[in-house]
Amino acid sequence: MKRNIFPITLIAISIISWLAFFPSLPAEVPIHWGKDGADGFQSKGAAFFTLHSIMIFTYVLMMVIPKIDPKKKNFNYFSKGYLIINYALITLFFVINMITLLICLGIDIPMERLAGPIVGLLFMILGNYIQQARTNFFVGIRTPWTLSNDEVWRKTHRLGGKLFMGGGLLIFLTIFMPADWEYYMIMGVTAIIVIVPTGYSYFLFRAITKE
Repeated sequence: MKRNIFPITLIAISIISWLAFFPSLPAEVPIHWGKDGADGFQSKGAAFFTLHSIMIFTYVLMMVIPKIDPKKKNFNYFSKGYLIINYALITLFFVINMITLLICLGIDIPMERLAGPIVGLLFMILGNYIQQARTNFFVGIRTPWTLSNDEVWRKTHRLGGKLFMGGGLLIFLTIFMPADWEYYMIMGVTAIIVIVPTGYSYFLFRAITKE
């Protein structure tokens, strides 16, 4: 149960903070930002529900996955890495919720400029720990070829982990680049991180199965 203390604490702090300042919030609050600033709004009640539902759903899902995955025994081999990934995701939503609250209270925070560092840091954490992942149906680079062969899974995640870490660093550094570059850098790097391991897993599977 100790592993649940951290995420539950963050969820509780976020909910309590929002409820404490709820009367002071404007009728409509931003919940999504694009490269030009806030571009998605909801009523403050709907925003409270949406933001915290996502956070709670993520926590519950991450707790349930190791119990329902057909290859659930493999989670025992990367339990620490899986736990850190869980913590990283909950922390991400916590930071987003708290920054959103501060913006709603009138504090000038350029959320669109923080997307790069936040996403980049998350990618670096994922890259470090997905390399430990064993074959499963929920976490990692799940292609028909990685799921069909343990060697393909292992080598693909070794490559994917390095791409996530390197790509995450590039995205993190976008905070020092012109604002117009940030969006395209995030999209471009993300595309590479997705496409390259997918293609690699296919060609590696073909090479291995021909042997």
